[in-house]
Amino acid sequence: MLGRTSFEVFNDPTLPGRLAKIQTEVDPDFETLGEQLTQLLYPELQETLHVHLAKHLRRHKNPPVDTWFALSSSKRGYKMMPHFEIGLWPNWLFINLTLLGDMKQRQQVATSLNLIDWQLVPAMQISSDHSSSKHEDYSQETWQAAVQRFQQVAKSDLVLGTWIHKNDDRFANPKAIEQTIQQQIIDLAPLYQALMRAYNES
Repeated sequence: MLGRTSFEVFNDPTLPGRLAKIQTEVDPDFETLGEQLTQLLYPELQETLHVHLAKHLRRHKNPPVDTWFALSSSKRGYKMMPHFEIGLWPNWLFINLTLLGDMKQRQQVATSLNLIDWQLVPAMQISSDHSSSKHEDYSQETWQAAVQRFQQVAKSDLVLGTWIHKNDDRFANPKAIEQTIQQQIIDLAPLYQALMRAYNES
């Protein structure tokens, strides 16, 4: 189960050492959590999402700076469509709904964001860059700025959900972290559905 000790994988400065720790100490927790979330989401989505563990295959010299798993409707991948991501930076747990800059059907999904009431988005934080742990508190201003950037800047992402610092008191109780993850993903499910409808429009 994910907990404060999960972040210790980033203490290993070597590529093979960190990859080994991720695969043996974090990935099993990710797999378990992913399967729990797919079952939890099924009544809401009426489909079983697929779990994709980060493989870090492009890492040949430097160790990965973060690690994650994704949930998507495709068996083949997740980066090309709206998806959920849950993962770790050295100091943060993130629980997000993610639109990547190079996703397919980007324009129609970007346009659909204009129809979303920012007050109904159940996010605590937001970001325009999935490759950084930097994020901002969610507000009307940060939502509008992030949406505008996603619509106008080709490589911009849209990432929203919750970031929890490793020193947060909830990490003293892994069950509390599990419940937080589950609740954030369930809360984001209606927005995920809306984005997938836009994605699937021909």
